[in-house]
Amino acid sequence: MKVLFAGSPETATGTLQAIVDRGHTVVGVLTQPAKPVGRKRVLTPTPVALLAERLGLLVATPNSAAEVLDQVRAWQPDVAIVVAYGRILNQAALDAIAGGWWNVHFSLLPRWRGATPVQHALLAGDSETGVTLFRIVPELDAGPIASTLVYPIQPDDTAQTLLSALAQAAQPLVLSLLDERERGEVVTAPQVGEPSFAPKLASSEGALDPSQPSEQLYARYRAVTPEPGAFLIRADDGSRVKLLGAHLDPTLDSGLESVPAGAVHRTSAGVLLETSTTPLVLDVVQPAGKNVMAAADWLRGVPPGVGFRAP
Repeated sequence: MKVLFAGSPETATGTLQAIVDRGHTVVGVLTQPAKPVGRKRVLTPTPVALLAERLGLLVATPNSAAEVLDQVRAWQPDVAIVVAYGRILNQAALDAIAGGWWNVHFSLLPRWRGATPVQHALLAGDSETGVTLFRIVPELDAGPIASTLVYPIQPDDTAQTLLSALAQAAQPLVLSLLDERERGEVVTAPQVGEPSFAPKLASSEGALDPSQPSEQLYARYRAVTPEPGAFLIRADDGSRVKLLGAHLDPTLDSGLESVPAGAVHRTSAGVLLETSTTPLVLDVVQPAGKNVMAAADWLRGVPPGVGFRAP
């Protein structure tokens, strides 16, 4: 069977590799155009493009709906698999593949339709999420479902670790769908329930407010790590300190009385950030304009009494 694959980030590479390893003919790969990366702004292809090139596959980076349609007509696939492609498909493109476009979505639809379902699941404190494989229709993430997989969220999962686990778990669903397509046995069911939505998070939503409970702070840290990135704002000079590593110990007590939220101090348990409840332990930070460092090293280099304020 001839498969078109559409995807862009690292999250999508495992599924592409699995399709190739299963022996399906990948007639072409759609991905986002190369973008400038790093301080030197080096033009860099997407991880999916790099893998596809190593595998000897045809790669296209269309910039418009018309260009997408042209590639589909040129490659004439039987079916398309989409994993985090990053482009909305119009009706003409959807109609151009008889076997349909099938999207891997990292939530249990209709919960968390949209661009960042994993981040929103963590922000909401969900205890579980999953993978939904569904046929793409014009309405956002609203198509009929071919299969789902439920996945428990671990207490210390970040968006990065959870997304990686879900991407791995999605691969058997995709391979099963392709097998079913070859046999003409795909069965779908409509989505049931009230949808919720997961729009892309702005960089400002990575701000941590130490006046909140530690559980709420930690949930936001987990949700925005690594993107758009968690940060704290120093109370003395207003500069940002990126938070790259933290953990929560609900049994921990700072041992201090009348300490305001936002205060930072070091104990045998580590560098503690006071909140409205128990402290949050800061492990790894990156001050503005400086390198990544252990939180203890950062604290040794700042004036006594430095703490953080609400955004």
